[in-house]
Amino acid sequence: MSLPTKPGMRLPVLSTMLLAMLSAAAICTEAVADEAPCPLPGQAPTLVVQMFFGQSIKNRGLVTRREWNDFLRQTVTPRFPDGLTVYDAYGQWLDRDTNRNAHHVTRENSKVIMIATQNTDAVRESIMAISDTYRKRFHQQSVAIVSNMACVAFT
Repeated sequence: MSLPTKPGMRLPVLSTMLLAMLSAAAICTEAVADEAPCPLPGQAPTLVVQMFFGQSIKNRGLVTRREWNDFLRQTVTPRFPDGLTVYDAYGQWLDRDTNRNAHHVTRENSKVIMIATQNTDAVRESIMAISDTYRKRFHQQSVAIVSNMACVAFT
């Protein structure tokens, strides 16, 4: 596509083209919004969050079952009383500890919490608070968080 070469013509043509593209995008978005957003009856767009909690504590050993249950009861459940799923996992990650000469792969048992919830500021703040609390309480470098929007129904 070539643009006009007359002085003063380029900006109005670009503005008109941009306006046309934005209008077309808005119409497409409206059409999609009018369709059912989820494929199955009763489903609704929902935020699904998975949080991965390493169970090894440096220079101490593993998070005990009691410590985990206390963390779940005191920190997670009050923020998500409608429900969540917890399962055991085993994972690995590349430890880039600057105190060592070489990177190495660390393998450890983990707990995963999966939460299906509304996508709100309060929920996002709760997720970050849970992560911060766990990292501090159990001396962790990080808590992995995976989030996405999914179609969910509780039938």
